[in-house]
Amino acid sequence: MSSDWFTLESLLACTCNTITLLQSNLGNNDLNEVLKKWKAGGFPSLKYLSIHSQCITYNRTTILRMNSKELAGIVMQTVDGAKKATLKIIGRSFEMCVTPF
Repeated sequence: MSSDWFTLESLLACTCNTITLLQSNLGNNDLNEVLKKWKAGGFPSLKYLSIHSQCITYNRTTILRMNSKELAGIVMQTVDGAKKATLKIIGRSFEMCVTPF
């Protein structure tokens, strides 16, 4: 059940359509990198991403230039407009649901 071995590099290289990481060591900076890659068209088959981590915090670290409270519930699109995703941050959990646009 623990995903502490799963690194940012592993996630960025993952081609799965559903990714669930429990007890992860990924944090806000890692989420920022993942979302930047997704917005640019990366993760073409991704439909759902869930990360539960003690390293996800509500501190002053921003994700896509927004704090965690601003990011929660936001809908964002890829640069090419082909997909949209709804983001949720609840406690120490991050969830992203992707739909074609």
